[in-house]
Amino acid sequence: MKTMFLIIHNPLSSNKKSKKRTSKIVKFCQKNDIAFNLRSTLKIDNLNDFLNKNPQITDIIYCGGDGSFNYLVNHVDVNAITQRIHLAQSGSGNDFIRTLKRIQYGNITIGQANNNTTPVRFINGCGLGVDAAVCHYVNADTKKNKLSYFINTFKAISQFKPTNMDVTIDGKLYHFSKAFFVAVQNGKYFGGGMKVAPDANPSSDEYQVIVAHSISKALISLLFVTIYSGFHVHLKKWVTILSGKSIKISSDLPNYFQTDGEVIDNVSIVEVNKAISRDFYAYNPKNVLKINETK
Repeated sequence: MKTMFLIIHNPLSSNKKSKKRTSKIVKFCQKNDIAFNLRSTLKIDNLNDFLNKNPQITDIIYCGGDGSFNYLVNHVDVNAITQRIHLAQSGSGNDFIRTLKRIQYGNITIGQANNNTTPVRFINGCGLGVDAAVCHYVNADTKKNKLSYFINTFKAISQFKPTNMDVTIDGKLYHFSKAFFVAVQNGKYFGGGMKVAPDANPSSDEYQVIVAHSISKALISLLFVTIYSGFHVHLKKWVTILSGKSIKISSDLPNYFQTDGEVIDNVSIVEVNKAISRDFYAYNPKNVLKINETK
């Protein structure tokens, strides 16, 4: 069967580099005589139906960032897709692709986060507390860069009120006072390259759970800086790292809650479990060439 790639891109991406990266993939396919079909997410109402009507498509290159990948796992039946799915970095938030590039390919766990407002799925991670508040302010900001992330981090911290949180992991209860956030990670990174969960494995059924607690607002700002290198794992007085398959988070106060950077407000209870898993590939031009050569 002849190889045919469907390249899907998001024309509404706020990342100025998005169009350039999509264009680079298109030019690569043209240069190497690789058959492809370029489609905007706005032109595909239902990806599953589109693929059923176009059986000649063998591979999908899905261009985007964490928000686009979050949309994919929440609005598309990815397990019904028989084609290979290659995720290509082309967004303002690229945390999951950072992890996927390290392994190139994997049977990736998709998480289900049931909560007291809107049940959602995630591919990279979710979090309750100040990390989600940061996402809220970043998403509302017209500028998407590291400087704006730092500015919005300090803004979120200054307005955030730490609270008591209970975290139950595989039936074992942990209580945290003055908790700033609880992050449940499938991927290693959040916040645009912060290595919050160095040991996270997206092909495992276990999640890494990171809790920042019992710390002042002045020190939490410094703590965020240490997360970039992963040094925060040594600050055991303020950071607790756990792991498990089934996680429940209960907060005394309602908070912002984020999944892959997409934010929900007024969440106080979250239950996380595995939803599904499927194979994903990190887009790699060399692999695309190999696939095309085996047609």
